[in-house]
Amino acid sequence: MAVADLMRIDKSIDIAAPVERVWRALTSPTELSAWFRVRIEGTIAAGSDVWMTSEEPGYEGQRFLITFRELSPPTRLVWEWHPGAVDSTVDYSREPRTTVTFTLERVSGGTRLRLSETGFDAIALKRRAAVYKDNDGGWTVVIKRIAAHAQGTR
Repeated sequence: MAVADLMRIDKSIDIAAPVERVWRALTSPTELSAWFRVRIEGTIAAGSDVWMTSEEPGYEGQRFLITFRELSPPTRLVWEWHPGAVDSTVDYSREPRTTVTFTLERVSGGTRLRLSETGFDAIALKRRAAVYKDNDGGWTVVIKRIAAHAQGTR
């Protein structure tokens, strides 16, 4: 994959649940914890910093910070974070963050959830391909978990 292709991740899934139900899955700490497989410390609100600790097999105990930038119920949620697996050789205070945007749209039969992650072009080239690959693959799995959770089929 060319470096120019490593700029953004875009995913979309149709969910057989109302927009309000999907919104709750994205913004309720209990529900977000369930499908994202994390423990949450902090309040989910625009402008808030929230620490999350992974419970994902293979990543157990890894902590990461999410800053919630926008909550526009029930159609748009935006957060920033440091992408990719935690790397002890990276000074995260100096590394740019990426922006993850969830957009919900009412469609026949439920909700279309679109997810985009942007900002990879600011990540150092030596990390960019690996971080992009990790997140692209991760979002492919996670977006299906969101759908299953919101539909009650997990």
